[in-house]
Amino acid sequence: MALLRFAGLTAGLFVAAFFGVQWLFAVKPLTPDARVPTFQHVDTTMPRYQIEQSSVSDNDPTRDRLRNEVRDYAKALKDDPCNPVLKANYIKAVTAYARAWIAIAPCLGTETCRNADSAQLDRGRQAFGSPLDLRVREAMAAVHAKASFGPADFPKDIVHLVANLAADSSINSAEETKEFRRVKAQLGGDEGGARRQDCGR
Repeated sequence: MALLRFAGLTAGLFVAAFFGVQWLFAVKPLTPDARVPTFQHVDTTMPRYQIEQSSVSDNDPTRDRLRNEVRDYAKALKDDPCNPVLKANYIKAVTAYARAWIAIAPCLGTETCRNADSAQLDRGRQAFGSPLDLRVREAMAAVHAKASFGPADFPKDIVHLVANLAADSSINSAEETKEFRRVKAQLGGDEGGARRQDCGR
């Protein structure tokens, strides 16, 4: 009887071990997860892609003038980052462009946007969400990567918005910039980034 019990227990453990190992090493398909980015082939002949890559605007003459002034002065300042006249004209154009954004969604200037401001933010995105606005942001980022700007260069009411549009955190307040540089130094800095023009500062 003991031998029969031992054989049954051994067979049961063998079967449990066999199916346990099989379950452990079974290949299972991955389930979709919203946190994991998906990649898809971009068809460059599609009309939507071509519009996104263009400089099409919403044909509003006032906003188009603001956009084109920022792009023109950004390109000129990128070529000559130490020219004080170009820098002043660029700052004036960016100030007008940012204030047009803030006129639609005032919470952008103070960075206090809440759910109650979503209608204003949607109007702002619609007014300043054209492919031409994307080209404006690219031009701003390019010139801010090459020319040096500080917190005092832009009016206080637009400095945070300009920092976001130009992807340039160095124009935020001195405390924010100091903290950013401290964290950046701890993380190893930006060895591969573009060097900014000193212009004798």
